[in-house]
Amino acid sequence: MHLYQFGKCGSTPLHLMPMRFKLSSMFVALYMMAAFLWWAVLLWRNNEIKLQLETEIMARDLHMSREAVMQTDAYAKMFQKHKRYAWMILGEGVFFTCCLIGGLWLIRRSSQKEVDLARQRRNFLLSITHELKSPIAAIRLVLETFHKRELTREQVQQLTSGGLKDATRLQNLVQDLLLAARLEDSWRPLYAPMNLYQLVEECKDALQLRFPMSQVVNTVPAHLPDVQADKQGFTAVVMNLMENAIKYSPKGAPITVSANQQSGKIRLSVADQGQGIPPAEYKTVFEKFYRLGNEETRKATGTGLGLYIVKQVVEAHGGSIQIVPNQPQGTVFIIEMI
Repeated sequence: MHLYQFGKCGSTPLHLMPMRFKLSSMFVALYMMAAFLWWAVLLWRNNEIKLQLETEIMARDLHMSREAVMQTDAYAKMFQKHKRYAWMILGEGVFFTCCLIGGLWLIRRSSQKEVDLARQRRNFLLSITHELKSPIAAIRLVLETFHKRELTREQVQQLTSGGLKDATRLQNLVQDLLLAARLEDSWRPLYAPMNLYQLVEECKDALQLRFPMSQVVNTVPAHLPDVQADKQGFTAVVMNLMENAIKYSPKGAPITVSANQQSGKIRLSVADQGQGIPPAEYKTVFEKFYRLGNEETRKATGTGLGLYIVKQVVEAHGGSIQIVPNQPQGTVFIIEMI
């Protein structure tokens, strides 16, 4: 499947679909509203004509003038009957108009969701292609160098270090993809005791290979009680939060990981000093494939699965996650678990 084809729905580019649908829906809405208005005017006029005819028939049967008939109780009852009918016409017109607007709004919302989902899938395909291509190309280059050249021990160590770094990156990516697939298939955690301080240290060491300039400050107390959690799942949570904080922070900016126990709950937080996340994006950043900005212009690498995995794994453990602004700048992700 070509990327150009994947980025389209039918033959219409994704960025043009909302505008075209908006224009077509507005045209249909205006046409239908005009039809309803014309229908209501015709019924209203027919009702008035019918009232006039019935008044004349009543005047002829009673041998009275039109003005005199209009003073009788019989006319008053007939007038109230036609008045109720006129209000019924008005009410039906308003009801059908509201139904039309509501239906078009629902259709437009569903269409926008499909467009957004297609765009997110396209972004995911672009990012996963780059994420897979880069480490594979680097590992292949290392192997080709070993095959074609005689290297010194120092050169061998340098190349193998880079190859291990790319292999680790590739392994983490595959693990995230597999975990994301399992989360959609009623994934359940396998609980085991975990020491948060040790877990953060392991993730810190692993990320140090990929981001040598990173500064992760582990302030988790070593004596903190163990957490009952799924090792693979919760490792992915901590790893993704720390990696996300490193990627979206200035080079060398400290990333602080802290934890404490309050009211029987473990509270883990990861704070960065990046540009921060707009409050309007607090919920959408946890959606699958969602990433801030445009995929073609974004500098930070990623697949849009990290925060999705974090939220799904935390909620599967019965916990919760929230985002708060960091001071003076940046973002803090806070996890609470029993």
